[in-house]
Amino acid sequence: LDRLVLDDRCGEASIREALLAGGSSLLEPPVPGRPCAEKFLTDAPILSLPGGIGQGFAVAVGLSIGQEHMTASYKQPGFELFNHRVFVLCRSGALLPCVTSEAASLAGHLRLASLVAIACDDGLGGGKGLAQRYASYGWSIDELDISTPEALRTALAKTRVAEAPTLLLLRGIPQGESAAQEEACREAVRLGTSQAEAWAELFRKFGEQNREARTELVRRFADGKLPDNWRDDLPEYTVGERAQATRQYSAKVLASLVTAIPEMVGGSADLTGSNLTNQAQLRDFQHKRQAGRYLRFGVREHGMLGICTGLSAYGCFIPFCSTFMNFFPYGWGAVRLACAARAHVIYVATHDSIELGEDGPTHQPIEVLAACRALPNLLTIRPADGPETVGAYTLAVQSVGRPVLIALCRNGTPHLQGADSAKVAKGGYILEDFDPALSPLVVLASSGTEVALCVEVRAALQAIGIGVRVVSMPCWELFEEKPAEYRRAVFEHPRDGTPLPAGMRPLRAYVEASSTLGFSRYSDLAIGMTTFGASADGKTVRKFFGFEKLPVATKVMEALKDRGHVLSYRLGRFGLARLSPPICAATAE
Repeated sequence: LDRLVLDDRCGEASIREALLAGGSSLLEPPVPGRPCAEKFLTDAPILSLPGGIGQGFAVAVGLSIGQEHMTASYKQPGFELFNHRVFVLCRSGALLPCVTSEAASLAGHLRLASLVAIACDDGLGGGKGLAQRYASYGWSIDELDISTPEALRTALAKTRVAEAPTLLLLRGIPQGESAAQEEACREAVRLGTSQAEAWAELFRKFGEQNREARTELVRRFADGKLPDNWRDDLPEYTVGERAQATRQYSAKVLASLVTAIPEMVGGSADLTGSNLTNQAQLRDFQHKRQAGRYLRFGVREHGMLGICTGLSAYGCFIPFCSTFMNFFPYGWGAVRLACAARAHVIYVATHDSIELGEDGPTHQPIEVLAACRALPNLLTIRPADGPETVGAYTLAVQSVGRPVLIALCRNGTPHLQGADSAKVAKGGYILEDFDPALSPLVVLASSGTEVALCVEVRAALQAIGIGVRVVSMPCWELFEEKPAEYRRAVFEHPRDGTPLPAGMRPLRAYVEASSTLGFSRYSDLAIGMTTFGASADGKTVRKFFGFEKLPVATKVMEALKDRGHVLSYRLGRFGLARLSPPICAATAE
């Protein structure tokens, strides 16, 4: 059945009033301050979306892509189950922003004939240049004076046979008797009800002749279950294998999932070769090839992110999209809307830190990871190696009602002893624990590539008698949802093993090549970035900013000295550490 999107809630009050006049409550009044219901996106025939002008327009493009794909995938003679249209109602000023322009240009390129945009003149659209601009995108343009409703009805009827997306530019104010308007509303509601009943009967007959296809559609639309055995071909990684970037581990995991899960549809913003998001060689979605599942979004990050929210809203897709992590802020408004509307979207953010290297500060994300962690209802997962990458995607495909961003590195990182795909769901867990023969003085926590660095630092500190635990923190949000007792246990010293003096606890250090904002939640010592990055190869950049074993170990030891836990120390092959008398006494005891 047709879907209607109200961009920035355009016309919401009038449409609700018209529906109520016709005896329908499809558009329920909003509850101030309450987030969207869990299935708001997929269950609402009318999507009244906040989030700023243009966001709803991009969602409508995503819905239209979903409609075209399902039509191509399930079309049979006599059973056109998905032969519907997608309408978006907006103000003419909403046709100007970046997100609208990006989504509209892609819609024109793909010739999404099911898409109809109805723009009411608000005086901010820019005059004739607006129509010319959308015509250049490949849209069919119709400028209307709607003083009488018949002009709009005629224009809408023409869109049924359109071969490209249609933009209706409306001017004037509808005139007519209130009694006639109420009768028109009642007739529209009766017509909609009869169409819904006819579709249900068509689907029943379709199911009688196509049992497997019916079962698959019910699974995707109603049951919300993934296919059986979807995990069977996920890659397995072991310690000692050749180190690769987590984006390369991601390539194998994602290829396995899109092969096993047909509802996964997505693409990249002109960076497929770097993001590695089509290793499964999915066919492109293009005009006259709408059964394809891979979208070439082009340099349209904001439009891409909004379109994926629309694909999620269609109700039978798990969309994924990708670009460099530093480019996600281009589409921040779309990400915020996806989180507020509980969309099921997977964001694949590669090149996640300063080790991006030669592209320099413009491409090196510093604050983006902190911003993602601050956004409500977004799971931000930064895996440390292959097993954690498997765990990240396993969570993402099952995260109904909550978008997931997976942050991936460019350069190689080894598989770590103790890494566990299942433990990613905990958000944070002990990767390597204290040596029971040493005083438990330091807890090193991190995510992503810096976890391997923390393992190296642990070895250097334990060589001079400092007991160290390494904690992997792939997802802060999931860790915060765990019971307080578990969270304390991860960062406190163990009840058995070598004790510490009464009232003393281990130094907590958080290490990550990004903004230190938020580190204080888990640390006494923050080792991160407080400036922009630099232009050089990844190894040189990491060395310049101190993300190597000895510089990090030195900062930790200086912090222990400041606390009075260590009197003096020397790192290296012939290193040693003189512990404070209370710690020595506890160790001897």
